[in-house]
Amino acid sequence: MPIHIRTDAATLARSRFGISPATEVVGVVQSRGRHPMPHVRRWYAEAHQSLPAHHLEVLQSLVPDARDHPHVPDFLTPPPRGTTESMSEVVRRIASTPTEVVDYHLDIGLRGRTVHPDVVAQWPGPTAYERWRRAPGDHLQRLLTQGARSVAEQAAAAMQAFFDRVLDREWGAVRTVLEADIAHRGEVAVHQGVAALLAGLGEGFRWTGTEAVLERPYEGIVDWADDGMLLVPSVVHAGPVRFSAEVPDPPVVIYAARGVAGLWGEHQAVAQVGPVVELLGRTRAQVLALLDDPLTTSHLSLLGGWSQATVSHHLGVLRRAGLVTGTRQGRAVFYRRTELGSGLLSGPRGSG
Repeated sequence: MPIHIRTDAATLARSRFGISPATEVVGVVQSRGRHPMPHVRRWYAEAHQSLPAHHLEVLQSLVPDARDHPHVPDFLTPPPRGTTESMSEVVRRIASTPTEVVDYHLDIGLRGRTVHPDVVAQWPGPTAYERWRRAPGDHLQRLLTQGARSVAEQAAAAMQAFFDRVLDREWGAVRTVLEADIAHRGEVAVHQGVAALLAGLGEGFRWTGTEAVLERPYEGIVDWADDGMLLVPSVVHAGPVRFSAEVPDPPVVIYAARGVAGLWGEHQAVAQVGPVVELLGRTRAQVLALLDDPLTTSHLSLLGGWSQATVSHHLGVLRRAGLVTGTRQGRAVFYRRTELGSGLLSGPRGSG
């Protein structure tokens, strides 16, 4: 069952991009340290070590483990106002969220709270909706007894603390990745059209010419996208495109940014120095360094910020040299480093 965002070519042309530091914080918390990308795992470990226990408890009670439940109350990630809004500005908006909005967002995903007809109508029936909702844990139960205003203010304080202690010192590098992604998508729109831009955002998202369609376990229609959509790249998002929609704001579409491997540090160091680069060339060395785990051509394209044609070319060279091998799984081919490839990478590091 899909979500339909009604938007024709004219309204789609009014779509714009945004950058949301709150989305990055929430994504790290959702991961619980189990994420396919090493920079997200590192950020979560740093939060666990440096964040005051109260702040971490507030965030983890409001933001469930992504493997347990997908719903995060939308007041934690207000629609970004452009690409330059600071975390302190976002936090002020979170803290001042109207109490009725906070309650509504909490009601959607939590058992035992008010059931709203407009929400349950998106499901096959009340039973399916109730199965989907999650039970609030003890800490969240205690937090909820303090009222919606306190929930919003404590959430805002915890979000700010997380950003200050974990993301602030790397925010310049994160912004560089996000801005590069936006620039790339803009070029795609200019040279190939908006349809090509939307097709490249990720799985579970398509545009039919009259509406954007997102695959979900429930159904709904967003028919107020008169100003198009707000497209938000994220360096922590992985998997199908996400969305949020709240009248009267434009629907927000969150997708995985390209080029996040630049945040990994260790891989960049491997691929930018030493004889391995002189032997293979920088891009080929970077592709080889990314293959700690099996990845497809599209995964490598996303992580490194290269075109799929570029990745395919370099994988072909590496494969013929015996440095990588490919295994077909269904319609996809997963590539991994061979022992020879790993030895080539580790040799320059070990020799200094």
